[in-house]
Amino acid sequence: MESISRNVAHTELSTSMEAAKGFLAKLAGPGTEELDFLLCDSEKIYRLKNQLCMLGRAQEILESSKSEPNAVHFRTLLPILEGAALEDDEMLITKWAALLANSAKERNSPAARPSFPKILAALGPLEAQLMDILAATGNCKWTDCRRELAERLQASEDCIDDCCGNLTRLDLIRLVAKPIALTGSVDNYIEITPFGKSFLSACCHQV
Repeated sequence: MESISRNVAHTELSTSMEAAKGFLAKLAGPGTEELDFLLCDSEKIYRLKNQLCMLGRAQEILESSKSEPNAVHFRTLLPILEGAALEDDEMLITKWAALLANSAKERNSPAARPSFPKILAALGPLEAQLMDILAATGNCKWTDCRRELAERLQASEDCIDDCCGNLTRLDLIRLVAKPIALTGSVDNYIEITPFGKSFLSACCHQV
């Protein structure tokens, strides 16, 4: 199959659309024709280019893992296409692509949960970075972690609080109280929930 990304970089948009349609045909199965409107609205070129970029990266991820794309249920596929169409952050576009690729790697993939596109759409770049940092560092004491995250992400501690509030609302992270020996008091530790770990795995480029 002709590479979507190669077409986006070196040819006209119409050629890129044809390459994207070929890839979508494998993802959508018999419903491919119903998706044409998502790729043919000339008044929304911005959205179209974002979709093509995401589809190209998803195709590359599948090719790098030597995986043939399986059909993805519309309840997951359509929100991914719509979410990626509005995304202008490079890191998040890659996460959309990884989510699509992981959803297509196998039939009934765990990554294909209909809730995952909704959650990804609810994350800003700072929140996505925060999740990646927590995944790499593991559980940490909240008072220390809050300050370190603010410094690392070049944001205020109040902004980190807001980000963590949204991540907690989405059940991606939680605060766990752990007793301090001999004192009777507790320390709060921040950790990624089991659901959050599943979400991160679904949005990660896994070779």
